[in-house]
Amino acid sequence: MNAPARVLLGRALVAVPERAVLVLLALGLAGTTAAQFSAVRPQVVFPLAAVIVVVGWRSVPTPDRVDRRAVLAAVVLVLGVGAWIGWNWTSVAQYVVVNRDPGFLTLRALWLSEHPSALIPVGSAADAAAAVAGASAGTEAFWLDDGLLYAQGNTMLPTLLAVEGWFGGPALVMAGNLLIVAVALFGTYALARRLTGPWWALLPTAALGVCLPFVMFARAAYTEPLTLAFLTGGLAIAVGAWHRGAASRRGGEFPHVLAGAMVGAVAAARIDGAVAVSGFAVGTTLAVALFTGPRSGIRRQVAGGIVAACAIGLVGWVDVARLSPDYLETHRSQLGALGLATVLLVAACLGMLMAPSSVWGRLGGTRTTVARWACGGVALLALALVTRPWWYQAHRIDPDSGAALAVQVLQSSAGQVLDGTRSYDELSVAWAIWYLGAAAVVCGFVGWAVLAHRAFRRPDPGAAVAVVSLMVAGVFPLVLVNITPDQIWAVRRLLPATFPALLVGAAVTMHVIVEWLRARGVVWQASGRALVAAAAVAVIAVPVSTWPGVIGTVELSGRYDQARAVCGALDSAGVERIAWVHSSPFRYLATLRVMCDVEVVEFVQTPDRAQWTALADAWGDSVAVASFDAADVPWASPQASAVGRTSSTTMERTLIGPPHGVDTVESEVWIGLLRADGMVDPLGVRVDG
Repeated sequence: MNAPARVLLGRALVAVPERAVLVLLALGLAGTTAAQFSAVRPQVVFPLAAVIVVVGWRSVPTPDRVDRRAVLAAVVLVLGVGAWIGWNWTSVAQYVVVNRDPGFLTLRALWLSEHPSALIPVGSAADAAAAVAGASAGTEAFWLDDGLLYAQGNTMLPTLLAVEGWFGGPALVMAGNLLIVAVALFGTYALARRLTGPWWALLPTAALGVCLPFVMFARAAYTEPLTLAFLTGGLAIAVGAWHRGAASRRGGEFPHVLAGAMVGAVAAARIDGAVAVSGFAVGTTLAVALFTGPRSGIRRQVAGGIVAACAIGLVGWVDVARLSPDYLETHRSQLGALGLATVLLVAACLGMLMAPSSVWGRLGGTRTTVARWACGGVALLALALVTRPWWYQAHRIDPDSGAALAVQVLQSSAGQVLDGTRSYDELSVAWAIWYLGAAAVVCGFVGWAVLAHRAFRRPDPGAAVAVVSLMVAGVFPLVLVNITPDQIWAVRRLLPATFPALLVGAAVTMHVIVEWLRARGVVWQASGRALVAAAAVAVIAVPVSTWPGVIGTVELSGRYDQARAVCGALDSAGVERIAWVHSSPFRYLATLRVMCDVEVVEFVQTPDRAQWTALADAWGDSVAVASFDAADVPWASPQASAVGRTSSTTMERTLIGPPHGVDTVESEVWIGLLRADGMVDPLGVRVDG
């Protein structure tokens, strides 16, 4: 290979992280847009995504360093991420039941992989349910309105998984989040590289990749890794744009707008992502104040970035309002407060950007003093968060809710005083320490202080954008977790921003220490090298130490095969209508509707004979009845008729500390055919999945 070709290949490799996030953004926005028009088809999504990629391609700033070290680090990153995908591929979860968020997200993705509309028609099930007391054609996380099921949440992740399903079918839909998470690792590396350099950036990327929550949430359809990719990727582009200064806009290049669009995509992927938009608006406005060059042009570009973030975030709100209106209504009060706060902050930031130049000059003159105060402020914030369990106890759970009962069950198992109102928000930093280690968390906070000081003292507008955006997005869930506090589920609140912020901050701290030692010749001594190596290993070793007993767990193992067995039994019997009786452990209406393509009604309480007779009258012949519990079905004869026997595993639920065990549940589905007299005849065939 000649020299020019090697240079081009090297540049391409070094640019992979930011480019990968751009492609993900394009596919996500294209899929979400197509979903609004019931047009989730390859011929719509791919051309639209291609246009977005072409428009944004030139706006991705080149990495700060493109040399042999940067290329080698990029090669290590790509190979490492590839190996990480291969390692996790065999442990993908089988969330095809409505259990936690991945259940309804995976089912929605499976539906979209074969249908252009995100809305799921229920057919004659709506009329049958209306005619029978206790019956419903809607279910948990799938609201029924005018004969259609509206699934919970935004459509971006389901559409992305559906796109993958076009290439690999249901198996790739279920495993597809691994590819999205790979992009999240690229985004984390890209941001860390802008702040520390190519080799140091590998440290937070590796630590995040082996972190137990990150691994487990990568194996199922969680939205947090997707938002992590957009947040870190957008900030990497923003920092790169500021490092290029006044040259950050040249023919056809709008890096600040692209960065804003990526951060805004956090709100398009999750309805609570407006926090990231707020942090970005404040951070970029502060960066303008710290910029030492001509501000007239850069102020317009930054304002464009903030507007782009709000516009893309608004796409997410429109998405939920149209395709999940009941979910929006359920969270109206919380989202209303968040939306109002975001609007006020954005308006204030845009107002500042329109202020006279003399105001900006006065702001710039206070940098030296503010640098010390900013560093001290971060230290005080960290101290308050770390010591919070000593002086505060959070009680934010409704005592009459199901969450309160769940907390009491966990408290009983942990030997604690029963109090269902406790939300354990004060332990959020402890959660981070459980999975990342005390050294990483402490160094992370120190890194935030270093970046804050650097932003004002040098000044460094890029550092200002990074530290403010990460702190706003990362501290918010530390203060207000807002989730049922069972592990490992609860710590997902910290995954999109807090974990990467702490790990990138830890890398910044270590990089600064090494540079300080190198300036004094210490780092080249054996003791200095050993100290640096030990610190780096500790950042990775502590997350790995939480693996024993759980790392190989396949969440809800066997559930996909079980559902396929049920579908096969219904198909063999020629049945297209089924009544499901809710029983432990899951409600099954959405699973049957999506995977078996049959019409379904669901009973939450076991029906009596009169209800079964009414259903037979309302729905006609060839209606199946099914349940996980044979006792729920009024059998006409005792003949065996179970299908899909499986042994399914899940990680244990814990309250204090990471999970270290696995729970196993044996289950099978009992199926029969409903008679006019309300009794049920077994299918007569036993098929084990």
